[in-house]
Amino acid sequence: MKIQLFFLCCFTLVGTAQVTTMQDLVNKKQYAEAIAMINQQAATDSTDYATMYTLGQAYEGLLKYREAYDTYKLCLAEDTANIDMLNNLARVAISLGRTSDAQTYFHQVLANDSTHFYAKYQLARLHQQIGNYGEAIKKYEALLIDPDEDYPVIQRHIGDCYNRLEEYDFAAMHYRTAFQSNKENAGLASSLVNTLLRCGEMGISEALEVCDTALCYSPNSLLLKRNRGMSLYMNKMYAEADTLYSKLMAEGDSTLLTIKYAGCSKYYAGQYMHAIEPLEWVYAKDTTAVDVNLLLGSAYGKTYDRKKAYVFFDKAEKGLEPNPFLAKQLLLFRGETLEKDGRREEAFRLYYKAWLDKKDLGETNILSYIVKWYNASHVKDYKDEKKRQEAIFIRCLYVRELLKKKANLPDTYHYHRYFFETLYEDMFFRGVTEEPMLAPDGKKSKLTVEALRELIDKLPEIPEKSRQKIDESRENMLKSQKEYEKRVEEWKKEKEKKALEEKH
Repeated sequence: MKIQLFFLCCFTLVGTAQVTTMQDLVNKKQYAEAIAMINQQAATDSTDYATMYTLGQAYEGLLKYREAYDTYKLCLAEDTANIDMLNNLARVAISLGRTSDAQTYFHQVLANDSTHFYAKYQLARLHQQIGNYGEAIKKYEALLIDPDEDYPVIQRHIGDCYNRLEEYDFAAMHYRTAFQSNKENAGLASSLVNTLLRCGEMGISEALEVCDTALCYSPNSLLLKRNRGMSLYMNKMYAEADTLYSKLMAEGDSTLLTIKYAGCSKYYAGQYMHAIEPLEWVYAKDTTAVDVNLLLGSAYGKTYDRKKAYVFFDKAEKGLEPNPFLAKQLLLFRGETLEKDGRREEAFRLYYKAWLDKKDLGETNILSYIVKWYNASHVKDYKDEKKRQEAIFIRCLYVRELLKKKANLPDTYHYHRYFFETLYEDMFFRGVTEEPMLAPDGKKSKLTVEALRELIDKLPEIPEKSRQKIDESRENMLKSQKEYEKRVEEWKKEKEKKALEEKH
C-alpha cells in the first residue's frame, strides 16, 4: 500500500511539472511547442483540466479559434461557473463570428458577477459590431460610472456609433471628450475632424483648430495633414489649402482625393491654368465625376480653350441626365454639386423638391442634407433673420417627420429639443405668439407658440448630463468661431501688408 501511494505521488508530481512546463511555454508565446508537448502526453492525461486550459491558450495564440473554442468548452464542462473560462469562450466566439454564443457567455458572466466591467464592455462592442448602435450606446453609457473620469476609449466608441447613425453633432460631442484626454491619438483626431466637417459652418471652423492641435502631437501624420487640407478647403481658405496639397503631392502623396482637392483648391484660389493638370489626372481616373467635369470646363473656359470647356460641360450635363428610375437621384446629385460650389440655397431647393416628391415614403435622410447646415444649438446663434426663419422651418419639419417614423433612438432628439426650448423662451421674452418660417422653395408660414409647445412635449426630456454637454459644446464652438474670425482677420491684414510691400 505504501509503495502504491509512493508511485501515485510521483505520478502526480510528474504531471504537475509537465503542466507547469507547458504553461511556461504558453507564457513565452511558444504555442506550437506547447501543443507538441501536450500531444506527447498519455491519452489518460489529455482531459486534465489544467492541461486542456493550457492547450486552449496555445490554440488561441496560434489563431486556431475553432480548436481553442472546442477545448475551452471541455474545460467549462468541468467547471460551469468559471468566469474566466466563460470570458475565454466569449472572446473566441467573437473571433469565430459566433456573436450570439458570445452574448450568451457574457450574460452568464454577469449572472455570476453583475459588476463585471469586461463583460459589460464586450457586450456593448458586440452590439456595435452587429450594427445595433442604439443598444450599444446605452450599454457604453452605462459604463461611464465615474464623473471624474473621461473614459476616452468608451467615448470614442459612442462617437463611432453616433457617426454610423449619421447623428454627427452627438458623434462630435463624444469624440471631442475623448480627444481632450488623448490628443496624441491621430486616428481619434481624424475621426473628430471628419465628423466636424459634416456638422455645418461652426463645426468646419472648429475642425481646423483640432487639426492644428493634433499635428502638434503627431506632426508626421499623413492622415492629419490630409484632414487639415480638407479643413482649409471647406473653410474656403483656398490659397492655404493649395499650398498644403502641393506639399503633400511633392512628398509623394498621389491619392485620388489629394490630387482632386489640389486641383479644386487651385481653381478656387484663382489659379485656373495650374488647376487643369491635377483635374485632368483625376478625370482620367473617373470620367464620370460631375464636379471635376464642371471645374475642368470652367478652368478651360477661363483660360484658353472654350471649345474644350463646352465638351466638359456637356459631359457634366450628360452625367446628370434623368431617367424614369433616377429622377430623385438627379435632383440630389445636382443639389450636392451646387452645395459643394457654395450655392446652398439652390441646393436646398432641389433637396426639398426631392423630399416633396417622395415624402410619402418617409425619406427623412433627404431633409438631413439641409438640416446639417442649421445645427446651432441656440436660436440666438442665428444672427441673420432669413437664416433663422429657414432653420426653424427645416428643423420643425425634420423632427416632425422623425416622430412620424417613431425612430427607436430618442436620445438623438435631445439636441433639437434644446433648440426648440431656446426658441420658446425667446418668444416668451419678446412677447410674441407666432414665429415666421421660410421653406427652401420660398414659401412663408408661421409657427404658433402652441404648436411649438406641442412639439417640445412630444420629445423626450433632456438628461442633465446631456444638457451640460450641449452647453459645453456650444461654448466651445462659439470660442472656436471667435478664434477663427480673429485668424481670418489677421490673415487678411497680413495679405494686405504683403500686397503693399510688393507694390512699393
